[in-house]
Amino acid sequence: MRVTAFIGSARIKHTYNATEQFLQKLQALGDVEYEIVRLSDYKLETCKGCKLCLDKGEELCPLKDNRDKLIDRMINSDGVIFASPNYSFQVSALMKIFLDRLGFLFHRPRFFGKTFTSIVSQGIYGGKDIVKYFNFIGNALGFNVIKGSCITTREPMIEKEQKKSEGNMG
Repeated sequence: MRVTAFIGSARIKHTYNATEQFLQKLQALGDVEYEIVRLSDYKLETCKGCKLCLDKGEELCPLKDNRDKLIDRMINSDGVIFASPNYSFQVSALMKIFLDRLGFLFHRPRFFGKTFTSIVSQGIYGGKDIVKYFNFIGNALGFNVIKGSCITTREPMIEKEQKKSEGNMG
């Protein structure tokens, strides 16, 4: 089984570490190959709302970025994870740009038979609503959705939070 995680944080810290920890535990359960895709490593332009992708086909999108490379990674995966920090009670701007670039897929979903989940890292609260948002996104794209998870992390992380975080990934 191949799983690809898309991380909407430029930092290699809480969101990245939680995702990697989840994937390692998943891999320990059986034959799982995984890849972590940091959206910050790819060129993603902001959707202009021209609707060419909806009206005439996504191949006519005037934006020339890495959207199709990222979609190919999703197509070639059995499982997909979207991971984002909670920024201002929503996904990060980087993740939102990625989701906007997938907008045409909500009208022509193509990920039936594939599994989806999400990971949200937060400092205080609001992450459960982002998990609900990701669940909605996964369903709209055609995935079989497994409810995502939300972890609370603070800097510096106290020992009690560290143990709780590790327990949530088990």
